[in-house]
Amino acid sequence: MKKHTIISIILLVCGCSPKISEYFEENKYIRNYSIHIVNDSLQLYFKSPADITYTADKKELKKIISKSNLKLDDDVLIYGKTDEPPYEYFVTVSKKQNQNYPKSIIVFDTLIDNQTIKFIGNPISKRSNRTLEVDLKNMLKSLEIGKSYRKEIITIMDVVKKYQNSSKYFAIFNEIKKFPTYDKKEEWAKRQMELTYSSFLGNNEFYETYLNKLESRFKPNHAISKTIKDHVITDSEVVDTIIKEAEKHKIVMINENHFYPNQRLLIFDLLEKLKKIGYSYLALEALDIKQDSLLNLKNSYPTLKTGFYTREQNYSNLIRKAKQLGYEFIAYENTDENKNRELAQAENLYINTFKFHPNRKVLVLAGIDHILEKPTDRGKEWMATIFKNKYNIDPLTISQTHLNSYRNQIESNYGIINSNFFDNERLTSVDYLILNNKPNNETENQSTYLYRNNTKTDIQVALFYGNEIRNKYDYLKKVPYFTTIINAGKKIDLPIDGKQETYLYTFDKNGKRLDKQTISPVNNGYH
Repeated sequence: MKKHTIISIILLVCGCSPKISEYFEENKYIRNYSIHIVNDSLQLYFKSPADITYTADKKELKKIISKSNLKLDDDVLIYGKTDEPPYEYFVTVSKKQNQNYPKSIIVFDTLIDNQTIKFIGNPISKRSNRTLEVDLKNMLKSLEIGKSYRKEIITIMDVVKKYQNSSKYFAIFNEIKKFPTYDKKEEWAKRQMELTYSSFLGNNEFYETYLNKLESRFKPNHAISKTIKDHVITDSEVVDTIIKEAEKHKIVMINENHFYPNQRLLIFDLLEKLKKIGYSYLALEALDIKQDSLLNLKNSYPTLKTGFYTREQNYSNLIRKAKQLGYEFIAYENTDENKNRELAQAENLYINTFKFHPNRKVLVLAGIDHILEKPTDRGKEWMATIFKNKYNIDPLTISQTHLNSYRNQIESNYGIINSNFFDNERLTSVDYLILNNKPNNETENQSTYLYRNNTKTDIQVALFYGNEIRNKYDYLKKVPYFTTIINAGKKIDLPIDGKQETYLYTFDKNGKRLDKQTISPVNNGYH
């Protein structure tokens, strides 16, 4: 069907009354990282941010249009709304090009074969203007009409989902690396997954390259650098400072950036000392639904179903360590799409801990901003803010992310600074700030096993604890305690537990298994 014929159909439809396109109910809203809007009858496609809620019911849309302060001359094909920041928008198609809207309304349009397609945005709050403008521009850029429109919606997340039950991280990483992208948003989504899966592989050149590129855009603030230099506490005093402060609290909240797996090592280093002063719950944002109950069973350990980020070796090893120390695991992530995420996290955390056991102590590992104790200048309240105000329990909040870009300004593994030394609203939203230079992939295993990659290609090596492997193919659903990339012809000392068998597997970049060894604690040749 020719493009002008498509537009003619749209014109015919949009010229009718009421002011809703006959093709409105044929819209498909495909949630796949973004929301992809497809109308096969009109051969139309574009994509929008994932947090927009779309109206698919015609009666509901009639009510919305009738109550709207906008006078729309053209029939509505699509309507969406979001609450953070609050705005709504319409997509209309017509031959009219000069409909006037109030100055507060943001409109972008494009002319195709004498037909105008408009994206009409209504900022429900003044603070929504900038976000709405950017979102509408990106939607318009992604618009496709005619035979070439994207019928098949495949994103980088489809690759991730395809391998959700695999620890062959090198193969996943290589497939992600080859994946095509269509705009800057997709490029950023791809880069995030490249960073994530390369970080799952421990120390390797790919991860370092991506991280350096990401960090190269950073320009340090001289005042912040001077404050760090004047007041940072380093080395063993960091853990001691945290423990001393933790004794005064019932709950400690520490954050991480998911791209920096070494930040999980701080939790690992704190576990034993916190246990000695009464901390017995370990609440992890990364746990999938009901996985805390499974981890709390006797002789349990992390698997690929425990969570997405928990399949990274530092994360899985801190779970193993906590399990050995007798911590009880808590999953507190929001699972209700209709609920505010921060509020739900705070409520889940309280209900599963202090509501029934008010005298126990809780250690929380959360994502970046969830531990902030102050709302944003836009009024957004974070999990820690809500938790503190709603339940009158003051958390000790420790950020590893706020000063992450300054970490190379110290030579120690760890540095810590009281936020009172800063004159910055964001930095003072937590109690303490950490600079973390801890080398990635440190393990408690004292023995090593020399392994050589005798192939002509780079490979992934993965080590599994013998007590977690129960049958021939069990490794396929388990999380390695150590994994990395070994370049062709290179040798590496692998960390081995001298008290039990270790299962060693290697895979090429396509996921094909190359080598399998069972390393015995008696004759493994470790040193």
